[in-house]
Amino acid sequence: MKNTFLILSVTIASLFGGHEFDKVGSTSAQFLKLGVGARSMGMGGSFVGLANDASALYWNPAGLSSSKGINTIFSHNDWALDISHEFIGVIIPLQNKSHFGVSFSALTMGEKEVTTVEEPDGTGLYYSVMDLAMGLSYAQAISDRLSYGLTLKYIHTSAYNESASTVAFDLGSILRTAYHNLKIGMSLSNFGGELQYQGRDLIGKTDIDEDLDGNQLTDANLQTETWSIPLMIRIGISVDLLGMNDAFIENHFNRVTLAIDAEHPNDSSEHLNIGCEYSYKELFFIRSGYRINYTENVFTFGAGLKMNVNTLGNTSINYSVLPLGPFGNTNQLSLEFEIK
Repeated sequence: MKNTFLILSVTIASLFGGHEFDKVGSTSAQFLKLGVGARSMGMGGSFVGLANDASALYWNPAGLSSSKGINTIFSHNDWALDISHEFIGVIIPLQNKSHFGVSFSALTMGEKEVTTVEEPDGTGLYYSVMDLAMGLSYAQAISDRLSYGLTLKYIHTSAYNESASTVAFDLGSILRTAYHNLKIGMSLSNFGGELQYQGRDLIGKTDIDEDLDGNQLTDANLQTETWSIPLMIRIGISVDLLGMNDAFIENHFNRVTLAIDAEHPNDSSEHLNIGCEYSYKELFFIRSGYRINYTENVFTFGAGLKMNVNTLGNTSINYSVLPLGPFGNTNQLSLEFEIK
């Protein structure tokens, strides 16, 4: 166990080592970095080691192996500037301790009027922006201690008449140790291709030979630059400080779970997320999180309620608040149904 802690400490330290500069603004499809699930976001996004509900489809596909039945999540994120982020996911158990998952996420905004230099007050035309991601996930429990998962996702972004698409992979693993049931999770998200916008607005008229008089203008397609997608490496741990199942302090009615994640993105500085969840009889939950090396969204808060509804099975309602400085608070609400 000491060797495991040593390896984890060295890895986290290397992630937070000094860098000469941050490549802020060097990737596209930023919606892929928006956390999913009010429970996990109430804990500051420290979920890669915990990942034991349907939001594992986003955080760590290895967490699908924790599902005891058909698990469904609907998550709505009321983001800043009238931007909405939606996520839907389903986990289905298969044979031989394996699980299959399907997920869909969308970032949308209301229509905006097109303006130009000649018509700054509007042209009468309107445009919209939409980013989509669809994923197929598979997870396998190798033993009662170790599980792994894989997600293949299709990513599509569009703005007005232009769009770009690519595919990417998520990889993840979770190790359940014998030390007070401490769990160690690792995930690699958005490993894949690049986005390059194409569309009819990029087609223009050009003179292929300016030295020749009288020739007709020819359609030319303007070539745009390719953009990487936000690659993310996460390493995290979770442990029950209070509760059952070999917690540090045994208690049959109350549970306190601590989770810590280290994040290494390819387009910004490293982050450290610390989250805590208190549960009373696994029915009522209070959560909080602290995020290090963020300009905004430093503190997060959340609460949840779990009940049993006959046809829907175990039903969870979770809510989280993320203060976003001058943009006010962002709110996330998620519903989860588990049918065993």
